[in-house]
Amino acid sequence: MIATMIPLLLLLAFSLLLKASYPKLKGMVGESRVKKLLSKLDKGSYKLWNDLYIPNSKQNTSQVDHVLLSENGLFVLETKNYAGWIFGNENSRNWTQVIYKQKEKFYNPIWQNHGHIQALKEYLQEELPNDFPIYSIIVFSNEATLKNDASFEKAIVIQNKQLLATIKKLYSNPYTGPSRIDHIRDKLASLEITSLKEKKQTAKKHVKQIKSDLKDNKQKIKKNICPCCGSKLVKRRGKNGSFTGCSSFPKCRFTKTG
Repeated sequence: MIATMIPLLLLLAFSLLLKASYPKLKGMVGESRVKKLLSKLDKGSYKLWNDLYIPNSKQNTSQVDHVLLSENGLFVLETKNYAGWIFGNENSRNWTQVIYKQKEKFYNPIWQNHGHIQALKEYLQEELPNDFPIYSIIVFSNEATLKNDASFEKAIVIQNKQLLATIKKLYSNPYTGPSRIDHIRDKLASLEITSLKEKKQTAKKHVKQIKSDLKDNKQKIKKNICPCCGSKLVKRRGKNGSFTGCSSFPKCRFTKTG
């Protein structure tokens, strides 16, 4: 009896471990695909960094999937290895994935990447000319179908198969301002982590920071304080009924969920 149960218990333990690790593994696969695509670009025209941790003034970090530097602009990429139908717009806090009648909400990737870009701007500071183009690109897998009704203005939302053509088209718009590309490259290069041990430590610290931030945000919401801008949360009325949102709307579009 015991001999029969041991394989079953091991199988159950493996299944639970796989389920817990699946989101991380799925993200790594998506990033690997995009990394492979980006590596096909001319290395004389583009400099690529993957999985970059950007420090900020709060002594925290922002983790960016891919940063691509060229003489005509900086490309900041957020990878979403999702399949199924994807619903969302620029102003909604959460987007929705629908697959096999199952719905899953995830944080607006445009907002997420905006945070990454702000961290990059803060880090690069005077090295980055005010008019230097920065392109926010959200990359979904080819298995995803984007069902948004309106076009996006704050980011480019595409599938893997559109990535290289999109970058080359944006690159064709020449930047004629002051060139500080060498300074930008050197400052970003200083963030590269080559040691696997150091990379694991940095990633662990980053995850711990995220959990702490989530806890702090929950406490703020309980006190009716907007976790995004610090303004008061108030009851508002929309087309779908009443909801709790930031009093600084439309400057801040945070809404309380659940």
